[in-house]
Amino acid sequence: MRVGFDIGGTFTDIVVADDDGRLHTAKVLSLLDQVGADIAAAVEHAAKEAPVAAFVHGTTIASNAVIEGKAAPTGLLTTRGFRDELEMRGQRRPNVFDANWNRLPPLVPRRWRREIEERILGDGSIEHPLDARQVQAEVRRLVADGVEAIAVSLINAYLNPRHEAEIGRLIDQLAPELVVCLSSEVHPEIREYERASTTVINASLIPIVRRYLDNLEGHLARFGQRLLIMQSNGGIMTAAAARRRPALMIESGPAAGVLAAARFAQHAELARVISFDMGGTTAKACLIENGVPLEKPGGEVGGGATMTTRLFGGAGHALRVPWLDIVEVGAGGGSIAWIDEGGALRAGPRSAGADPGPVCYGRGGSEPTVTDANVVLGYMNPSAIADATLRIDRQAAFAAIEAKVARPLGLDPLQAAHGIVQVANATMMRALRAVSTERGRDPRQYALIPFGGAGPMHAATLAENLGIRVVHVPPHPGLFSALGLLLADYRHDYIRSIALALSELQDDAVAAGFAALQTEALADLAAEGIAAQAVRFQRQVDLKYGYQVTELTLPFEPESQDSVVGYLKNSFNAAHRQAFGYQRDDVIELVSLRLRAQAAADKLDLAGIAGAGKGRPRRLGESSRQAYFGPRFGLHETPVVGRWDLQRSRSGPLVVEEPDTTVVVPPNWTALSDAAGHLTLHLAGS
Repeated sequence: MRVGFDIGGTFTDIVVADDDGRLHTAKVLSLLDQVGADIAAAVEHAAKEAPVAAFVHGTTIASNAVIEGKAAPTGLLTTRGFRDELEMRGQRRPNVFDANWNRLPPLVPRRWRREIEERILGDGSIEHPLDARQVQAEVRRLVADGVEAIAVSLINAYLNPRHEAEIGRLIDQLAPELVVCLSSEVHPEIREYERASTTVINASLIPIVRRYLDNLEGHLARFGQRLLIMQSNGGIMTAAAARRRPALMIESGPAAGVLAAARFAQHAELARVISFDMGGTTAKACLIENGVPLEKPGGEVGGGATMTTRLFGGAGHALRVPWLDIVEVGAGGGSIAWIDEGGALRAGPRSAGADPGPVCYGRGGSEPTVTDANVVLGYMNPSAIADATLRIDRQAAFAAIEAKVARPLGLDPLQAAHGIVQVANATMMRALRAVSTERGRDPRQYALIPFGGAGPMHAATLAENLGIRVVHVPPHPGLFSALGLLLADYRHDYIRSIALALSELQDDAVAAGFAALQTEALADLAAEGIAAQAVRFQRQVDLKYGYQVTELTLPFEPESQDSVVGYLKNSFNAAHRQAFGYQRDDVIELVSLRLRAQAAADKLDLAGIAGAGKGRPRRLGESSRQAYFGPRFGLHETPVVGRWDLQRSRSGPLVVEEPDTTVVVPPNWTALSDAAGHLTLHLAGS
């Protein structure tokens, strides 16, 4: 038996897969003081006396701590002259013409950034030895200031980690209770700012994540002892590994949903899709081609989702760990609707969360939200949602929208509610465009896979605005991220910087580098209980022209008889020509070697999950209610059906109610569900 649970900003989704393939699901409010007990209660209800082989968890605890400035107090020890690297951030900023733009404050205040006398040169040789007495004095000062963690990032430590290792030993002798992170262990890659920022983020999160996981494991210990954590790259790791490398779980929650969408696209043989995940607080989008989500070798935390931040960076804190290329915006079901100083209607980014939540939840919320608008419009059940576990007060939502939005703007409440949804949709369109048109893809050639508690409600309208004519709603869409947790493989990523021109590179140096990384990977996975024969590897290289600032990451798959240098040159020229339309006869530099190690965690696949859905009641019976589809279509008496009632194509308007979400089919769309519960929406004429 395996349990996946995803703690979101508003709801926590729980999926239990038992030995015979049946799924047990639950959706509860994410109330921080009781979410652990709620998860335990849901597992107890499903598991009875059966042991749980593994819990798999997706969480936003790490990203929230960084974004909200609630990470642990952390000091930084760095080479003299590099104290302000975190402040300067490589002199990057998202918009050089915006005089009102302000940087986020650095994660380590200047008084806790201390310089150390030492110097390692660019070839790894030691020019100035480490001053141990100075290190001890600086550590004592940081301890007196009350830091919980110390990050150590010395110049060129990625080539020679000797000084960092010595500092680590000194700190352990002086203050063994402190968390210590060395850049040569956390991220041994060239570029001092990115390496320092990544090491600081990791160090500052360790105390937070340790306390969080200790509390969580306390609630779950009576069911099973193995807790696995989703990483930003779509793989899983043990809780012990997460305690050491919490920076790997910054995008833990969103990654699980994208992974599930990728597996669904493979299962349904969909070559080009865009995943769209809309929850209570945010909406996320990711491009998936041939069943593989786009990835990036690093990114920023807290930088927002704008065109300039994606292209130029500098708005957030650099984090160089592999993660799925997800664009996130502050728009979700709990996004609060408000009127700005200019009289314009806005929705988000502030969210009502789970406590007090939207007005319609009846938990004390007073500000109208996107969820309240969907209830007023007739899209959501006016009595209860989340498998009838959460009561809905439609009249309270109606009154809030009338008082806070409709009356000030001189609108009818239905028009005001529709306006709230349209404004939220405009924000979410930014994420969808960022992963499609802004990356040179024509969205009209893609299908949309919506999920999350609110995604299927908005999907058809968003798709039509983008020119997308087909929407695929997978089984259990409101619990899809939790399902993705059960589909993930173990994964670890490794990197080794080379920084040599190809003309200076020896063929055997590349082979030796990958062999060393592979040995490290096998040791790490063996410590997690994974046999060597179960591990599969994927090798990549980072290449660039010598004068370029950024590099291209390419697969490394030479034939046995190939010259490695010749292979690298040909691969890079072809990739550069495809990406930028030209190539040059200039010096090519091999920057880094990358190794991805993966191993299957379980035999569960999406086909099995889809089949498990057949155990649910196949037909809910048909009812109807009034639903408003804007000035274009007006108010309709709209049939309300279940997914299994759509075994033949039916034209909208329709509302498809499910235990975990609601699917809205506008008047100009049709809906059809196949025998496996795969619900497809088509725009009229497509």
